[in-house]
Amino acid sequence: RDPFAVYKNGSINNYHDALAYAETTGRRRLVRAIYSNRLVEAFFFGRYSEAMDMAEKYRNESEISMPIEHVLNSFLEGLTAFHLARSESCSRWMELGENSIHSFRSWAVHSAWNFDNKLFLLEAESYFCHGQYDKAEEKYQSAIESSRLHRFVHEEGLACELFGSFCKTRGK
Repeated sequence: RDPFAVYKNGSINNYHDALAYAETTGRRRLVRAIYSNRLVEAFFFGRYSEAMDMAEKYRNESEISMPIEHVLNSFLEGLTAFHLARSESCSRWMELGENSIHSFRSWAVHSAWNFDNKLFLLEAESYFCHGQYDKAEEKYQSAIESSRLHRFVHEEGLACELFGSFCKTRGK
């Protein structure tokens, strides 16, 4: 059986079609992958409400079978939650962001190389939300340095972008 046959015959033209196909055929991993991809896309295009919606849908899936994907989703969900907390002043968003920090603290114990930069960035965003600007600035700098040191160029860019937004908001 050709797994790409449904795509080749043109019956799937967008993510809604792909999601419907995955759900009706019981392909839960594909459903999670679609939610994950939509989360990444929405986050990087600044559609934070949509990003949070996709993060929640992903999280509500019963089985997390792709740990790397789960790490990325937890990271982006935390960053999205802190962004929404600043714009909507909702304690629910802060709780989700703090949950991401908790996860990354436990993961960083096992692999500082892979998780420190993400933890620092989440902590920076948390401090920003709490009005602890000096601590936030330190954590943004740590996130940038750790990303550079560990050669996570894309995450260094993200840390620089979020630090730039922080500086702009602070009038620096």
